[in-house]
Amino acid sequence: MLTAAPPATISAEEVSALLEKSAADGPRPYDFTAQRINRTQLPLLEAVSKSFAERSGASLSALLGRDANMQFHSLVSAKSADLQAALPVPSSLAVVRLKPLPGFAFISVEANLLLTLLDGFFGGTGRATTDPQAVIAPAAQRFLAMLVRSFAADLTAAWLPVTPVELELVKQETNPRLVQLGAANEAVLVVKFTVEFASRSGTIDWLLPEVLLGPVREALAADGGQKALRKQEAWAPVLTTALQDAELDTRAILAEAQISLRELVRLSPGDIIPIEAPQQVTLLAGDVPLYRGSFGVSQGRNALKILSGASP
Repeated sequence: MLTAAPPATISAEEVSALLEKSAADGPRPYDFTAQRINRTQLPLLEAVSKSFAERSGASLSALLGRDANMQFHSLVSAKSADLQAALPVPSSLAVVRLKPLPGFAFISVEANLLLTLLDGFFGGTGRATTDPQAVIAPAAQRFLAMLVRSFAADLTAAWLPVTPVELELVKQETNPRLVQLGAANEAVLVVKFTVEFASRSGTIDWLLPEVLLGPVREALAADGGQKALRKQEAWAPVLTTALQDAELDTRAILAEAQISLRELVRLSPGDIIPIEAPQQVTLLAGDVPLYRGSFGVSQGRNALKILSGASP
């Protein structure tokens, strides 16, 4: 009589390998904050930035009374906490609103560039001081406000293909640690511009938090600033039912007569205006003709028998 062999035991190495495989095939955490904005997702933002740079170069030249050049450089994305830690102290930081977009945007002007432009504004050669604290001086901060406000019309014009925006300067800050750019893991899009003046150059960065771009993200992701159309499947049956149950007032003109004003003022009770009964009448919704029909009586009520659609 044959008996079955006892099952082979599993070695410790095999148990360890199975456990490792099960852990690898199991659920893995996903960080939803890892999604970041980039230039390929928002192609229109680069076009808007280039348009803004071209317009602002002319406005900056007018402000300084001398030629200045401003060019779009790049779009990069960073975490709010990392970006805030990287900003120098002291900084030339302006907090602005892009109404009606939610929240705040931020304009960071490189300190040496701000002082170079300030020197040129007062007729100098564009030589910046070596004192790092000069950027917090009242004259530098007043010029920063002038610079930001000079961007307002150019920003509105550049963003017009996407959405109407209005720039409002809220405040200025020299300590970036006192400014809340957003939640620590929130993505902030940095739009970098290069400014050249008096053989010197520097950078101006626009810091756009993800929450600010949320309402126009679809428009920025589409070509030509047109929002991508999405099929509203959830609303379609509701709207269809509501339209089918909507009440519509209709009317039909059975006959018309034309008389002179002289005949009208001579009318008195009992007079008769002769009319001819039409072969067909038109059913109207407001002033829009819907159907042609014949007038009659159905179940003791005046009625209109539909014969055909009304001709346009």
